[in-house]
Amino acid sequence: MTHLRWEYLLRRPVAAYFRRKGFRWQVPEMQFYERRIDLYAFSQVYDLTLAVELKLHRWRYALKQALLYQLCSDLVYIALPAARVKSVHRAMLAEHGVGLVSVDANMRCHQVVPARASNVMRPRYRRKYIRLVKGAQ
Repeated sequence: MTHLRWEYLLRRPVAAYFRRKGFRWQVPEMQFYERRIDLYAFSQVYDLTLAVELKLHRWRYALKQALLYQLCSDLVYIALPAARVKSVHRAMLAEHGVGLVSVDANMRCHQVVPARASNVMRPRYRRKYIRLVKGAQ
């Protein structure tokens, strides 16, 4: 099975996790320049946007992508299988404001590092992506 297929399997529990947190408007594979955000979501209740990068491993590469996504989202997370979380440099994620979600073998999600509000987010990108998410529902 390809990495993309395994990452796809992580999307469902991660989407459900953030839906329970109030992020009801969600779109998978949202285009952002030459990248694709694995999950982009909006909470009308909290007026917050969220981007999630799903990875099976290579958390450093996921961090690079997550830093880019801070331009269009209030909060950014990386989601990894629980077995891979122990290799992540959590202080580095926290330093950059990127959150970390662990997905265990039973497909339950746990926040390991909370995301901090992006200080580089561009309001015009944010507005555009909120419209796209709402239009996709």
